[in-house]
Order: sequence, then C-alpha cells, then structure tokens
Amino acid sequence: MQKLFLVISVILTVFIFGCDKKPEVVTLESGLQFKDDSLGTGREAKPDDLVAIHFKGWMIPKDSSDLFADWSADQSKQNLSLGDSKVRNQPVKYVLNSNSFIKGTDEGVVGMKTGGSRTIIIPSKLAYGEAGVGFIPPNTDLKVVVELLEVKDKIVAEMWKVDPASFKTTSSGLKYAIISQGDGPSADSGKVVTVHYTGYLENNTKFDSSVERDDPISFVIGQGQVIPGWDEGLRYLKKGSKARFIVPPQLGYGEMQLEKIPANSTLIFDVELLEVQ
Repeated sequence: MQKLFLVISVILTVFIFGCDKKPEVVTLESGLQFKDDSLGTGREAKPDDLVAIHFKGWMIPKDSSDLFADWSADQSKQNLSLGDSKVRNQPVKYVLNSNSFIKGTDEGVVGMKTGGSRTIIIPSKLAYGEAGVGFIPPNTDLKVVVELLEVKDKIVAEMWKVDPASFKTTSSGLKYAIISQGDGPSADSGKVVTVHYTGYLENNTKFDSSVERDDPISFVIGQGQVIPGWDEGLRYLKKGSKARFIVPPQLGYGEMQLEKIPANSTLIFDVELLEVQ
C-alpha cells in the first residue's frame, strides 16, 4: 500500500508541475528570440522547405517590455502593424532561406512543426538594419507571430527551352514567344487570369517564382495590377498556354531598384496561363 501511494504521489507531482510549466523564450546565437505559443504535431520545417504560413507582424517600439504578449487587440500597436494574413485570408507561401518573406524570420520558423504557432522577435541587425525598408524605419526590431500551416519539399523551377526564332517583337518593345498555345478562352482586357510564372534577369539569375512557392497569382488584365509587359503579353495567350516574355525596362520596373532586381533591368518570364474568367 505504501509503494502504491508513493507511485501515485510521483505521478501527481509530474502532472502538476508539467501543466504549470510555461513555454520558455529561446535565444539563438544570432540574437533572434522565439517562444512557442502552441506546439505542432506535423512535419518539421527545415531550411529549403516550402512552407505555408499565416502571420501577424509589428514593428517594436523602443520602450516595449511586453514582447511576447498578445498584441492583436492592443489599439496602441495598430500603427505599428506589418500586416495580418488571416484578416486577408491569404496564407503566405515561400521557401525557407530564400529571403522571400519578412527578412530575419526564416531562422525562427526552422524547427516549427505543422499546426504550431510561434512568436519571433527579430533584432534590427537581422531584419532591415540601418537602412530600413519602405515604412520600416532604420534600426527597428520586429515581432512576427507565425502559424505554420503546411510543409512540403522544395519545388525547383527550371528555365524552359525556347527556340530563338519563335520570338515576336511588338511596337512597345515587348518580345514574346508562345511555347504552346492553349485552347481555352483568350486573356482579354478586363478578365481575371491566374498565372504561374518564373522570373529571371538577363544573366539567367532567378529572382522570383510562383511555381516554387506553389502559389499562382490572380489579377485583372489591363488594370495596371501587374507590370505593363504582362498586361500586354498575356493578351496574346489563351487558357492553357505557355509562353516566354522578354520585358524591357520601360515595360517592367524601369529605374526602380528592387531587392533582387537592379534598376533598368530587362526581365525574362516563363509564364503559364492557368485560368481565364
């Protein structure tokens, strides 16, 4: 009887202390911190995996002391928001370590399991540093809450082989080659289209790919929602078509310099027109 009482006491002690234990804040060697708000049970995210996430993010004020509290309902933090994908019902898909999401987050997402949620605190030196970016001022720490929805093996998009003799040049300077023409409706102005694409610089450096994110984009043709070269080029295609566009700077981003696209760049796109509505 005494042995049975001892066993029960040990079990109760483990249960009580186990339930009372709060998630610990982990500080990595880089200075990034995270805390697991809930642990997932699915596949673990590793570098170069394709992940789908929901996120909420904020810029961190200099005097903040409640870094791991829930800021969602805090009115004083609204003007610090980086966005909320759940509000838009638009999960973000990207490849870990591709620097395609909020800079500095990848290290914090690695090790999460599908279904889990994690609060990540990113020092400015790992985010946008002394330069800042857009509306994020220089030397700003960031807070990002990530919910890991899915983890998949990375997809690698390969540049298509295109016969140079198949290209046509329009009066605007756009060059296009139809690799295979679909038999669906045409992508006329005003229609909603869904497109998979991979973009390259002239030296064949890949700068973006919806294929690798497994996340095609949808937009209205002719409304300026994409670069002019796309608005023009897609009108030559039908649903199911594959084509290559060579877009001169004046039909692309012009003198604007983006993170992976230098100013005055000629851009190459392999595009597949998936849907026309």
